[in-house]
Amino acid sequence: MSSSSGGARFPRLSLGVVADVVGLVLAVVTVVSFLVGRGGWLLGLSSAVLVAGGIGLVLCWRRGRSVPAAVAALLLVLGAGGAGAALARSEPAGPPVVDLRFSPQPDPVPYCHSYPGTGKVPDGYQLLIFDRGATGPYYFHGVAETTGRGWVARDVGIGLEPTAADPQKDKGAEITIYAQLVTDETARVLRDRDNITIFPENPDNQWLLRDLPGRTADTLPLVRAAGPGDCTPA
Repeated sequence: MSSSSGGARFPRLSLGVVADVVGLVLAVVTVVSFLVGRGGWLLGLSSAVLVAGGIGLVLCWRRGRSVPAAVAALLLVLGAGGAGAALARSEPAGPPVVDLRFSPQPDPVPYCHSYPGTGKVPDGYQLLIFDRGATGPYYFHGVAETTGRGWVARDVGIGLEPTAADPQKDKGAEITIYAQLVTDETARVLRDRDNITIFPENPDNQWLLRDLPGRTADTLPLVRAAGPGDCTPA
């Protein structure tokens, strides 16, 4: 009598089954690695749990095992919830929708003038003031100040400053002022005028920007008048 006749017999796995299992594992590892790189460990782990729950549910369903199937279904729910949370967390939050407007201004305006506006700048954000002619880069003036009635861009000089020799300089020039809503972090970077050189080939104009940061809250088209304006002397 054979000594192995009373022992348990283990099923022999075919080469095809082994290849399928190895291929499935490699595919899962590849997908999870990609998700970890794109969405972090929460997304990668949740995806792995989701895949494991799906495989377990299929196997338990085919074999008629209700309790393991319930556990697999729970894994599916947990994996889907974690993946959804990771994807929602990975989406960058845009600036809030707020109504920030320049107050109407008489036209034309002198070289230097203060421009008030309405609306409340939300917490965590600041309003940066730029101007631009018909073409070319944008000139950064500074950060708008918060007031009891809204905000104000103080002592903004647009165009070329008139001189005693040429008091009509830039009269009639068409210039647009831009109010850009940016995060506090972006405002801190741009506030320090020694921080960045945007145009290294022309250091004197280092605060001419090719593109505007943040979201444009409002614009104010203006026409220049003669005269220096009403700015507070420095």
